Amino acid sequence: MKILHVVETLHVGGLERVVIDLAKEQIIRGAQCGIVCLFEKGALANEIEAEGIPVQTCSKNSGLDMAAIKRLARFIQDFQADVVHTHNVTCNYYAAMALMNNAKVSLVNTRHGIGDMPRRKNWLYGLSLLRTSCAVGVCDATSNMLRRQFPVFSRKIVTVRNGIVLEAYQECNKTSHLWLSKLMGLPEDSLLVAIVARLSAVKNHSMLFHAFQKVLEVVPTARLVVIGDGELRPALESEVRQMGIEEEIIFLGDRRDVPSLLSGVDVFALSSMEEGYSISLLEACASALPIVATDAGGNAEIVRHKENGLLVENGDAGSFADSIIAILRSAGKRQKYGSNSRAWIEREGAVQGMCRRYEDIYIEASGVFANGR
Repeated sequence: MKILHVVETLHVGGLERVVIDLAKEQIIRGAQCGIVCLFEKGALANEIEAEGIPVQTCSKNSGLDMAAIKRLARFIQDFQADVVHTHNVTCNYYAAMALMNNAKVSLVNTRHGIGDMPRRKNWLYGLSLLRTSCAVGVCDATSNMLRRQFPVFSRKIVTVRNGIVLEAYQECNKTSHLWLSKLMGLPEDSLLVAIVARLSAVKNHSMLFHAFQKVLEVVPTARLVVIGDGELRPALESEVRQMGIEEEIIFLGDRRDVPSLLSGVDVFALSSMEEGYSISLLEACASALPIVATDAGGNAEIVRHKENGLLVENGDAGSFADSIIAILRSAGKRQKYGSNSRAWIEREGAVQGMCRRYEDIYIEASGVFANGR
């Protein structure tokens, strides 16, 4: 089977990581894969090209770019794709237009996030579902959102939860903790809390910083490790300085060694106001970490309250602080929640299971189009 994935870019991010890991696993299972970026390639393109998977770009301009649609149609034709698998909204309506004169190729879309779309984009996406065989939500929250927005297409909507490459992660351990503490110039007895997220408004780092200020009043050896970069970094660094906790919050920026970093952490935190099916939460589970997260989007499908972590009402800095404190002060909770995290992801979160589910969808989608239904 020839599968062509369509993404906006291959910049560093959770969606992009899922697509790369999925394509690699599909190659292992005997498929032929290619990737098309609507805009530019991005920093992760070299990784996938090194695996022999071609990456093309449509160099899309702002607005509705007919030249980009023609390029995409040509890439689909040249690749002789059996399935075009698009990721998120814009990619799907561009692919639907590119396939207007090509009824043989199945179109499958995955929605990775939750949140309101501009009216025009939402309308174009809804129109593209006429040509789409299957619309996939990465969690039940996303699938339910799609059913509410597009009830006429409910029969096309299914859930396939994201998976990660578990072999890349080791459980948190003392050796890694000592290494990470030394890397950041911290005392060995520091208690390390980490967040992995782009520095953007939706991730609500500001709430986490205010919560952490309260944590420090009770657990002065705690330190917050901020992994990720983004447009808000200068503002967030300034906020931390104004709060007087710039020594206790360490910004590491974008990192390619996230699995190694997480194996040295004590607690994982995610403060998002909106979330689909968080890859960073899956990474935390794979690293056997206890988790404190906001009850946003699909987070509750990964973090089971008082089983592998604690869920907090969105935006509640006080409760977020109390939850982090409760876990930091209890080695027993850290051990229990962390072990449960790893056991759950071994059952539910491996890339192989995600790949098999998509295989079934591709086969079904091909049958739908072959039968004209």
